[in-house]
Amino acid sequence: MKFPEEDSSKALDENSLLEEIMPLYERKDPAHDFSHALRVYRNVRAIGEREGADMQVVTLAALLHDAGSGSKLQERSAEAEVRKLAIVEEFLERINVSEDVKKKVLYAVEVHSFSKGIEPATLEAKVLQDADRLDAIGAIGIARVFLTGGSLGRDLYNPEDHFCKVREPDDGKWNLDHFYRKLLKLEDGMHTETAKRVARRRGIVLRRYLSDLEEEISKGI
Repeated sequence: MKFPEEDSSKALDENSLLEEIMPLYERKDPAHDFSHALRVYRNVRAIGEREGADMQVVTLAALLHDAGSGSKLQERSAEAEVRKLAIVEEFLERINVSEDVKKKVLYAVEVHSFSKGIEPATLEAKVLQDADRLDAIGAIGIARVFLTGGSLGRDLYNPEDHFCKVREPDDGKWNLDHFYRKLLKLEDGMHTETAKRVARRRGIVLRRYLSDLEEEISKGI
């Protein structure tokens, strides 16, 4: 896939595009770094092709969805979100995509976040949201939870109620609470049939892990 610049002889191929975008992920936290963007990119390619999405839009949206926004472990603000979208828009203008593509990419990037709770209105935004959320569940999702927890210095679990059986999850304090605050909810929120199938498999991985962990914590050997 090529992405046109103003001079069509300078069209960006896939490798050049990745090289151009990689620096925008400097100073990212380890759960939202360029390797995360690449996994989301692979997810959108698989989902988008099956679901009939505009592949230029979803490819750019995936690669840029966390670009230039700094560490997600820091307190986020409306100003930071504006700066992030400005960086994405500047990049899209530099590679000279059409206004329609730019608008669709910016919209998908703007609404993808779980914390915003926005239901996407376009297929491409749904594909990005699904692809990003798939990277939060399954084996890779478990790894990312503990990367984030270690970076934030969160304790592993609440000593009185490890698995949120009688309390509301607080993932600001306890790492395992993030499974109940977010990860276990993602499977039911997928939009596309392709993502739903993958999410079911990855959801099994999450639940099996928690079951094994509960047995080890509660029963020992």
